[in-house]
Amino acid sequence: MTHMGNGTGPRDAILRIRGLEKRFGAVQALSGVDFDVRPGQVTALVGDNGAGKSVLTKTIAGIHEADGGTIEWDGKTVRVRNPRDSAELGIEVVYQDLALCDNLDVVQNMFLGREIMTNGVLDEDAMERAAAETLSGLRVTTLRSIRQPVASLSGGQRQSIAVARAVMWNSKLVILDEPTAALGVAQTGQVLQLVRRLADQGLAVVMISHNLNDVFAVADNIAILRLGEMVSQGPMDEYDTQRVVELMTTGKSDHVVSAGQGRAAPSIAAENAKEVAEARAASGETGPAAVVTSGETESFGSYMARVWSRVKAGESGVLPVILGFVLISAIFQFQNDKFLSNGNLVNLLVQGSVFMMIGMGQVFVLLLGEIDLSLGFVAGIGATVATLLVAPGLGWPWWTAVIVALGVTAVLGIVQGLLITRLRLPSFVVTLAGLLGFNGLMIQLLGAGGTVPIASETINNFANGTLSPLMGWIVTGGAVLVFAALTYLKDAKRRASGLVAPPLGMTLLKIALAVVAGGVLVTISNMNRGIARFPLSGMPWVIPIVFAVLVAWSFLLGKLKFGRYVLAIGGNAEAARRAGINLSLIRTAAFTLAAVTAGMGGIIYASRLRSISTSFDGGTIVLYVVATAVIGGTSLFGGRGHPLHAVLGGVVIAAIVNGMALLGLPAAVQLMATALVLLASITVDVVVRRRGETTR
Repeated sequence: MTHMGNGTGPRDAILRIRGLEKRFGAVQALSGVDFDVRPGQVTALVGDNGAGKSVLTKTIAGIHEADGGTIEWDGKTVRVRNPRDSAELGIEVVYQDLALCDNLDVVQNMFLGREIMTNGVLDEDAMERAAAETLSGLRVTTLRSIRQPVASLSGGQRQSIAVARAVMWNSKLVILDEPTAALGVAQTGQVLQLVRRLADQGLAVVMISHNLNDVFAVADNIAILRLGEMVSQGPMDEYDTQRVVELMTTGKSDHVVSAGQGRAAPSIAAENAKEVAEARAASGETGPAAVVTSGETESFGSYMARVWSRVKAGESGVLPVILGFVLISAIFQFQNDKFLSNGNLVNLLVQGSVFMMIGMGQVFVLLLGEIDLSLGFVAGIGATVATLLVAPGLGWPWWTAVIVALGVTAVLGIVQGLLITRLRLPSFVVTLAGLLGFNGLMIQLLGAGGTVPIASETINNFANGTLSPLMGWIVTGGAVLVFAALTYLKDAKRRASGLVAPPLGMTLLKIALAVVAGGVLVTISNMNRGIARFPLSGMPWVIPIVFAVLVAWSFLLGKLKFGRYVLAIGGNAEAARRAGINLSLIRTAAFTLAAVTAGMGGIIYASRLRSISTSFDGGTIVLYVVATAVIGGTSLFGGRGHPLHAVLGGVVIAAIVNGMALLGLPAAVQLMATALVLLASITVDVVVRRRGETTR
């Protein structure tokens, strides 16, 4: 039985469904369902488990395609075949799991898959302003900052963000799947008020709920499903709890709702609102929280206090690895006063450059929650191809040899990426096979000769060449100047716009630290680290090479859609899929990027030795590379990491190996010490992850 009420006819329904059928094999999930949804009203969709509520909403949303019946949208018959079709109509769904990426902040989640781009780069300022405007319009005022990670939000706040994201895109119908599930009384009231505001703003709202108190608090109409059939639909004033329960369980009801007894619980909304107000007052939130924080109003002291509170909560960033390096340096310097000499420090950076380079590629794979065990021998193949192409027999120019070598490693990455994404094979298995297969391929390419010297002086200089003292200052000064200008202008622009930004004192401190770090690096590099007969000074080529890749990959991760999508997939792959992100393409691209970066690292490795040989130990290298990324702060669980972590981790690994070599400790002790540092880093990673889960 379908009852039309509320004094409206079918023509004013924005969504009109008639005779909808959906089958899954022999199972009839929906049997001739009729359903109407009107703008400016909340329509509650209720029914026991298995009644067909999810199938109906997923059919409307385009996840399932109907097998029969008609769907009319705004008076026109439409065919909804996929989520893109429904989104183009103006239909948005907020699923029970919310489909949010915990590792992204509020703004990034709200624009996931629909980022605003300016000149090909993510326009964070425009997205932040639009997000703040939407949240303000919905009166979502309990957020500390719209730049805080979603992982730090309460259940009610997360639900509010999911709803706000749904209404940003000129949506006309919002479907909410169990919006108050697992929420406390205060948070439930907050969400119900938000649901009511959506309808008051003219949107059509469908709310799926098992909680009849919530239904009677906010709904204008109710639709009751039982075993795939719509048994009743009408205005709330014609129903009470008893009648709804009877219709849900038996499909019929003889209960008569007395005048004035329908919609018996309007006071629940007011009661929940009161609970929300009391809860906010108790926590100090007596007025609207600032959704957008003006950088001009925050002092340096309060900013540092907020940073310290984040550190105590486990969001320590690169601080642990920096402190770890300081501690390791102090220990080795105490044991051997040559450890912090200029020559040893420069040598340490050169030694760690291979791990840094390959580690930056591994970071992108780890961000996906995957791992690539083949990168060591991918690096070896890159070095082998470049070496063979510049050999006297072929004599290619060094730059073409390098380009072709990196192209070969890209093909290896693409092949592995396709096996993982298209055949859905575990990355561990695919890349373990790659480790073995690429080792064999490398031996095949080098032949029985064993060692092949590099015939290009330019390639040999990648790791062994040095810049002149003047050129070192010019290169470093230019890099610091660009960093200072970009940092100052970016922060000043955000402060002037009233957006979240560090105070001026923090901006100047960042610039000052960059100036000091650059000056120290050049000064140390320009000091003589050779012997009397063979003086050696100047910054090694490999340092600006690694820095250039770090800048490029950081830009890729932080400023382009690709990087945003890699982070999203690592944080919540299903949320990324629902946002319209092509998971297979992004994953394959990440494995390809990692392979190309490994090829760069392999060429640097061969450059240091001025040759490549079959004794190349790619297996050990990849283990050090994984350790490099994790020690630096990248999570093995995906969604958290940065190319800088690989650089910092590479410095720590190199410091351990270098320091122990100075002390004359055997290789076995070096390996065990590195293993202990890796275990400590993973432990920190796990603790931070668990703390984030338990504080929500």
